[in-house]
Amino acid sequence: MSLPDTARLAPLTARLPEGLNPTLQEVAEQLYLYLVEEAGLRRNPAEIADIALGQVDRLARVVGGSGFYMPKGIAVALCARDKEIAAKFKGNNTRELAREYGVSEMRITQIIKAWRQAELAKRQGAMF
Repeated sequence: MSLPDTARLAPLTARLPEGLNPTLQEVAEQLYLYLVEEAGLRRNPAEIADIALGQVDRLARVVGGSGFYMPKGIAVALCARDKEIAAKFKGNNTRELAREYGVSEMRITQIIKAWRQAELAKRQGAMF
């Protein structure tokens, strides 16, 4: 059974600067939980908290003050999916790929068109 968030976050909470912006606090919390739970970082919890806060500080210095939008990460997975679709494309299997990936045939056509344009740009870029 997992500890409630307040208990899991206690080492970080103890190190949070007074008056930290709520969004930055949430980013710090998510970084901390990732490092502890998913990355499996094997360090003292206080050190992990310092790493998370250091990353938040760095992000704030680099992108702070700008109109910053953070995508949900779906684009990275879709990009990998699109590359897989392009690799399987044979010219006559649009319908099969659409069924396999749960998208429309039109979307498969769009993916292949974008992939071809990207490949052409890569090849032409090497010409100059």
